Amino acid sequence: MTSKRSASYSIEEDILFCHVYLDVSQNPIIGINQSGDMFWSRVKTEFDKSNIARTQERPRRSLQSRMSVLLTACSKLRGCINQIENKNPSGASDQDIVDQAKILLTQDANYSKGFKFDHV
Repeated sequence: MTSKRSASYSIEEDILFCHVYLDVSQNPIIGINQSGDMFWSRVKTEFDKSNIARTQERPRRSLQSRMSVLLTACSKLRGCINQIENKNPSGASDQDIVDQAKILLTQDANYSKGFKFDHV
């Protein structure tokens, strides 16, 4: 069996996916005590309901991998923001701190092209 690489996620798909992920993970009726398989099945079902998601089928494994990429990048940026905030830059606005954190992030070889997920 050969696997075919799917097209990159669009900005709209990323935004939808993050909303679905948060909705399913924070659903008070289902609760947080759901198994990983059940959680990702619910995420995939909700994601597939959207018109945006109908352009291309996204397997559950693809969704899991994409969320891993998003969470890793956001966590890395958050760490950079913390480093800049700990320096207590005088007179720096929140946007200045984020901009400096993005510059710091580019020092990591994995993020040399910068942070690509401002939309999420």
